[in-house]
Amino acid sequence: MFSIFTFIICYLVAAISPSIIISKKVLKQDIRELGSGNAGTTNSIRTMGKKMGALVFVLDLLKVVCSYLIIMLLAWAFKKEMTPKIQTLYMLASVIGHSYPIYYGFKGGKGVAVFLMSAIMIDFKLALICILLGVVIILISRYVSLGSIVGSLALVIISIFKETNYNIILLLITVLIIIYNHRENIIRLKEHRENKLF
Repeated sequence: MFSIFTFIICYLVAAISPSIIISKKVLKQDIRELGSGNAGTTNSIRTMGKKMGALVFVLDLLKVVCSYLIIMLLAWAFKKEMTPKIQTLYMLASVIGHSYPIYYGFKGGKGVAVFLMSAIMIDFKLALICILLGVVIILISRYVSLGSIVGSLALVIISIFKETNYNIILLLITVLIIIYNHRENIIRLKEHRENKLF
């Protein structure tokens, strides 16, 4: 039962989209109708500028922090343990909620920011390694999508060979969703048409 509560709460919180809300206020348009059509940080920067993009990024991170704190509070109240299954379920629900939000016709962002923040909440040191790897890939290739995919996969690979706070099956499903959300980027990367960060 607690697993179900965890998934529902984390999904509903993550489904709130700062980029859609802000774009409608600032641009009087839905960000999903602009740029790449993605309700995430990268498209927010491209369509609304760096300041608004940074605000979207911070708010996306904060919603994941809030949902984790809610789950911790509920676990304490109901005397439940924050097991690897519960923690990874929190991550999975956050990515699904952000990517397929019930409030916006199930069309949201790609889930990278919430994935990384949830990883930080679960295991800071391991998350930092994967983030640094992703950043290095981005700086070398100048492709945000490539760095996001590599960093996400690194978390799975490390978790396979090292004991971590993750349920490996749920983590793998989460990362597969991240990769699926980047399917168009992968095609563009193969065809050398992907937009570079700089």
